Amino acid sequence: MTTSSDAAQASGGFGNVSTGRKIAAAVVVLVGIVFIVLILVNNLFAVGPAFEEMIDDFRPLLQEESLAQAQADVDGLAAAGVEFQTQIAPGMAQQLGMTPDEFGAMVQSQYPAVALGMQALPEITETFTGLIQTLDSQRELFEAADAIPTDDLPATTVPWIILVSGLAAIVVGVLMLLPGRVWSIVAVVLGAGLVIATFALNLPQKASDADLLNENLTPIYTQELIEGASGSLTVVTAMGQQMQAEMLPDLAAQLGMSQDELNVFMGQNFPATAAAMQTMPETLQRFEGFVGVFAMNLENYETIQPVSFSPIIWAMIIGGIVIIFMGGWAIIIKS
Repeated sequence: MTTSSDAAQASGGFGNVSTGRKIAAAVVVLVGIVFIVLILVNNLFAVGPAFEEMIDDFRPLLQEESLAQAQADVDGLAAAGVEFQTQIAPGMAQQLGMTPDEFGAMVQSQYPAVALGMQALPEITETFTGLIQTLDSQRELFEAADAIPTDDLPATTVPWIILVSGLAAIVVGVLMLLPGRVWSIVAVVLGAGLVIATFALNLPQKASDADLLNENLTPIYTQELIEGASGSLTVVTAMGQQMQAEMLPDLAAQLGMSQDELNVFMGQNFPATAAAMQTMPETLQRFEGFVGVFAMNLENYETIQPVSFSPIIWAMIIGGIVIIFMGGWAIIIKS
């Protein structure tokens, strides 16, 4: 006949464990379960790759040199728009023996893409300037988010780190029911490791910065922004193409100039427009890449946007502290 003593021995001595030790072990197991629930509730195995892909794509865009070039491109287009309205239109009208209104009507009827582009250019350049300034103001936050969890480890490792920590806590919590203090000491080491590593990697600050970056991008990172920017590019591209292929050659013919003579005339009298026309292909290519990064990562951003990283990090810290205390309590309990 099997006695209760035999059953205790067969179960590895779990039957002799004190209530206090059982409570401590159960709490450690519960912390491990909470870690795993955090992963599932926050969809971290989808958020991690989305975050990393988005960070990788935006990293070149948010370099100081890239933003400075983008702003220079916008300023060039804005200057050309102002010059067209204040100098080219009245100047060309005079050269052609027209009033400014007649010249404007001629452009509207014969070169509608140019007319539309010049009309829309102030709003387009203002919108892009606001976007560039917003991104520039977020560079420090982006750099902090880019370093989650470290400069060398990608964000895709974060859910795996939390999962391993959760499973380790569950296993250690169960093993704390064995006789002796070894696994209780291991629990203290595990909890201390979580807390120390989290602060050593400055994860609370990085997570806070990532959350603030997320919050600051929310008003601008929308489907409407992407569609509006894409539409603006279409307008500017059509304007540049029609001006280069139709309007300027026609004006050259009406003024009795060759294309080269017109180019010299434009450079001498309308330098902003001449410069914008010369750099237009490269400018549009850079803007297309700029808008393309936003478009490609909208789905990634929508995956990341609902998640707050700070509560996850602080849950890890608090969980680590709880494991330390439970392990320490189990150590001083006699059995």
